[in-house]
This record gives sequence, structure tokens and C-alpha cells, in this order.
Amino acid sequence: MSETKLCTLLKGAQGEFEEKKSRFLSQSFCVRREEEVAEILAGLRKQHYDARHVCYAYILHGNPPVEKSSDDGEPAKTAGLPMLDLLRAASLRNTLITVVRYFGGTKLGTGGLVRAYTAAAKEALHASIAAEVFPAVQLSLNLDYGLYGKVARLAEDCCGTVLSLQFLAEVSLTLLFRQADSARFLTALIELSGGSVAPEKTEMLFAVETEGKLCALSLSTG
Repeated sequence: MSETKLCTLLKGAQGEFEEKKSRFLSQSFCVRREEEVAEILAGLRKQHYDARHVCYAYILHGNPPVEKSSDDGEPAKTAGLPMLDLLRAASLRNTLITVVRYFGGTKLGTGGLVRAYTAAAKEALHASIAAEVFPAVQLSLNLDYGLYGKVARLAEDCCGTVLSLQFLAEVSLTLLFRQADSARFLTALIELSGGSVAPEKTEMLFAVETEGKLCALSLSTG
């Protein structure tokens, strides 16, 4: 069985859905800690002080993931849970979705509420920018100037991204690879340098790919 691909938001968005004069204002956020969630919710409640409900759901990276949702006074499982189910279905981590409801005077019933909150949340999520999260390896190298060009080409051939580059007494280079590509790079590096070059530092982390380049990503909730 293949592993489920995890995703996270690179950029949140807003959405809106209206049903029988009730307005459902949705918004998605990239978050890493529950403290961030609390700050965002406090801000929304202050901004929408006259709204009837501020419902939400979020999933934070972890083993197991941290999952929470709130109906904020709506009938049980009609608001927060449907939004949480959307995050689960999209395999999203470190993501908060909120829906603020302005009551329009007509009750929607439990089925109507589920449909309305789901539709509103989808509006924001569909407008968001998400990316797959994958294991990555960050390598820090110190090179002689004579090797730099060859190592740079090797890193490019192995789909690496240059995170930092300094020309000092030696060339200091920090590279980011997908996990499988890092193994390929290190094997080729040994052959290229005759074993004279080895990473000064190796870090295991997570990354996303944007515009053809890898970007290190912190999923820590600590």
C-alpha cells in the first residue's frame, strides 16, 4: 500500500457562501502551533463581533496529527466536523479553516448547515495554494575552489537546490535535496572527489517544491 501524500498550504485564501440570507465567510490559514490558531480565532471574533458563529477546524503535523474542530454553538457535527473532513480528505497538515456565519433569519436544519459549511470551506480551500510535503535532506559542504564547478553541476543533475553559497577561504555550500536524490548525490560526490569531500552537516527535514525549486519547511508544532 502506498503512503498517503501529505500537503500543506503555501498561501491561504478567502471564500463566501450564501444560503437563505445567511452568509458564510470562510478563510484558510497556514499554522504551525495551537497558539497561532488561538490568535487567529481571537482576531476573527473581534473583527466579526456581530456574527452568530465562528466555526473552525485544523490539523497540525504530528504523530499522530493534532486534529480539532468547533461548531461554536451550531448543532453538533454540522460545522466543525465537515470542515475537518475536508482537511483530512486533502491530506492537509498545519492548516486551519474557519467559517464565520452571519445568520439570515431562517434556520437551515442539520443537513442544510452541513452543506453550507462544507461549501463555504471548499471555496476558501479551492482558492488556496497548496503543495505536497516530502522528506528532504539539507547538506552543508566546504569545497576547494577547483571542485566547486563540478559539484555545482552534480547538485543540479541530482535536482538539488542551492540554499546558500559563500566564497571564503573555501566555498561554503548548502544544498537541499529530496531524500532519494540526496543519496544519489552523495554516492556521486564520493566518486567525484575521491572521498575527499563529505558533508560538514546533514539535516533531515521536510520540504515543498515551488517554481521548480525546493524550499525547506518547518512542520514542528513545538
